[in-house]
Amino acid sequence: MDDAAGTDFSTYKEIGIELVSPSTGIKYYKPVANSSSKPVVGMCFDSVDEAFEFYKQYARSSDMMLKRLLNKMEFLPNFTCHYTIKEDGRYEMVFVPFTCTDNHNRNVTVGAALLGNETADSYRWLLLTFLSTFGAPPQVVVTDQDAAMKRAIKDVLPRSRHRLCMWHIWDKITSKVGANLCCTTDFKKRLGRIVWDDSIPIDEFERQWPIILSDFNLSEHEWLGDIYNIRHDWIPAYYKDEKLSGLMRTTSRCESENHFFKKFCNRKSNLVEFLSHFDSAMEVQRYDHRKNDHDTRYTDAQLWSTFHLEREAAQIYTRTIFLDQQLEIDYAINNCVAMSTSKVDDFVLVEVKDFLKPCTSYFKVFK
Repeated sequence: MDDAAGTDFSTYKEIGIELVSPSTGIKYYKPVANSSSKPVVGMCFDSVDEAFEFYKQYARSSDMMLKRLLNKMEFLPNFTCHYTIKEDGRYEMVFVPFTCTDNHNRNVTVGAALLGNETADSYRWLLLTFLSTFGAPPQVVVTDQDAAMKRAIKDVLPRSRHRLCMWHIWDKITSKVGANLCCTTDFKKRLGRIVWDDSIPIDEFERQWPIILSDFNLSEHEWLGDIYNIRHDWIPAYYKDEKLSGLMRTTSRCESENHFFKKFCNRKSNLVEFLSHFDSAMEVQRYDHRKNDHDTRYTDAQLWSTFHLEREAAQIYTRTIFLDQQLEIDYAINNCVAMSTSKVDDFVLVEVKDFLKPCTSYFKVFK
């Protein structure tokens, strides 16, 4: 504190363990530590690792991070912190990120929490804190099959549509029915055709499901029966017309978010290390978002055709969204043809034939 570049702290406002500049808002913290572990101007270290270890020990000896968090509870009414420490000095806490998608269809962490346990009460507190921060509930909430989380969402977010992540359910298929069956037969392939097809009619899905299970003697399989009973919460055929339904059928979104944080954090980190790594992860997300914005605004997309529809899409959509749409446009150009056009009330009805579809009927499109 005394060595902060000759700063005069007499005008700073003292708030808990923080000294806040009245003009700039810059904060200085006042960790309590003995003189032997306190850094001073002019200290030299033989390596970066040695310097990092010194400051890590300094943070531990002064309880710097815990005091920051606990004092925030006193002065910020919407901030809450609870923690426990195991015998080996590690914290028994669960990391819970809130993930949304941005206008580039990329994951964005809009909030995160460290929970002491995974009970329904803990999740209720977390969701209430989320609501008080953002002011409105999300339209769609996608989670795994955690029962405590399901109860908390039902109590706190009754207006939000709670859906289950398909990736979490589908990833269990092999372990539940057996690797031998999945690897030596076409069971998983046949089931996947009706599960992942968001254009399949509901009655067709319900007709095919028992046939496939019967063919492989799985009609009485308990777990498959359980996930069929909750099919309205995870099968695309049942919610394909809902807004944001694409979030549920993305196979990689949840896994990519887990993988992203594992690159920066690990369960052996102490609280100081974890928060530092978390800040680094957020900086990477912000950089990626700025880069995607730059590419959209200042670079031109490579077009595959001379169709006006593709050129217009490149001007309307962000770059990552356009690349997805470009695949759809290319598919339509090469595999679909308009068979007839007719006037229906105030609309034009176009019958479109998709030559790659096994059915003989046409798709009817209003425009």
